[in-house]
Amino acid sequence: MESAETLQKIISATKKTEEEVKGLVNVKMEKFSGLLTESGAALMVAKELGVELNLEQKTLERLEISQLKEGMNNVEALARVKQVFSPKKFEKNGKKGMLCSAIIADSTGEIRLTIWGRDVKKLDEEKVQRGTILLLQNCYVTAYKETPQLNLSYNGKMEVNPEGKGEELPKIDENLVKLAELKVRESDASVIARILRVFPETNFEKEGRKGRVANFMIGDEGAVIRATAWNDIVDELKKHPLGEAVKIEGAYTKDGMKGVELHLGFRARILSNPGGGNALPPASEMQARGIEFKEKKISELKEGDRYIRLGAEVAEIMPGKLRFNVCPKCGKKVDAMDGNYVCEACGEVEPDIRAVLGLRLKDDGGEIKAVLFAEVAEKAMGLSKDELAKRLEVNTAEQLIAELKETLVGKKITATGFPKMNSFSQELEFNAREISFQ
Repeated sequence: MESAETLQKIISATKKTEEEVKGLVNVKMEKFSGLLTESGAALMVAKELGVELNLEQKTLERLEISQLKEGMNNVEALARVKQVFSPKKFEKNGKKGMLCSAIIADSTGEIRLTIWGRDVKKLDEEKVQRGTILLLQNCYVTAYKETPQLNLSYNGKMEVNPEGKGEELPKIDENLVKLAELKVRESDASVIARILRVFPETNFEKEGRKGRVANFMIGDEGAVIRATAWNDIVDELKKHPLGEAVKIEGAYTKDGMKGVELHLGFRARILSNPGGGNALPPASEMQARGIEFKEKKISELKEGDRYIRLGAEVAEIMPGKLRFNVCPKCGKKVDAMDGNYVCEACGEVEPDIRAVLGLRLKDDGGEIKAVLFAEVAEKAMGLSKDELAKRLEVNTAEQLIAELKETLVGKKITATGFPKMNSFSQELEFNAREISFQ
């Protein structure tokens, strides 16, 4: 039913002026913070005023995504979900609400879908995820930067995996991997794991914008890794109890101090109790078990290896500063600016230090540079970070390295960790996460 037709019916039945009726419609649209189309608002006004429209409900027109144009109303669409973003809170005209965006696709293309209010909760309740089929009724089309966007109206309907519909839609591929298979610099990873530990939330300010971050640990049958939730995802993380099996979609990876880390930005999402979650070991087993390391020669190492144990000899101590400055709040490296230290996440801080040591290791298969950080580097040097800081006040790094050569070169060492390609030198290095000397 078109809004103009409805307006005329209301004017005729109530004897109100066109200006009065349009005012009522505008008030209704403002009340719902823009979630109603003009047509939908007019229908609600007619119902409240007791106006019998006596018009047959207009048949919804199902369109393919390539046919959608700005300004269309009463649209029906059938598509598969390609990606669901994390829900977001908003405030408009003094009213608070919730919205969630998704990318949906059919055989003709893809489009951003925005879902509002009560339907956002339905996404979680019915476990809408990548590959889910949606039948969307009573939608309207807007545009952002001349690109059409589909919106589910306040009085619209969303049917999840409708029986007998949509099976012909193209399948959506998903990068669902085990934690041990994650590689650095993945941009769209999905995993199924249990939440093992959640660390306290931290607030930060960057370029005048405030943000939040929370680190947490997740595990599956093969590995336990560190993950990081950013901004609105922090609220999503808090909804899930420790030990719960979850599916994380749309995450990206970074190389952290203890291997690959999973990061949940604005594209990511956390789903409760996914299919396959029941097959995961109990959280207590993940937390208690040790990691099985694979013995390798230096010549056998390749990028992407994880949980490697090397038996080698210290051939050389590499030159370096033996320390770098880090943020005491988040642990990230800080930069010196005009006599102050600035963390890109936390702002101006009084820095802490982190030890770093480079060793050249050799075995009968070859040589490789090993990089030791934090407690591992302190263990190799025989100095705590505070002792290292005091020594560097009276000695140069070169003098300390000369001392280390006397005590470490020629020693047998066992190192566990993983090989990583140095982006600057383009040489394979070994990131040692634990060491012991013979």
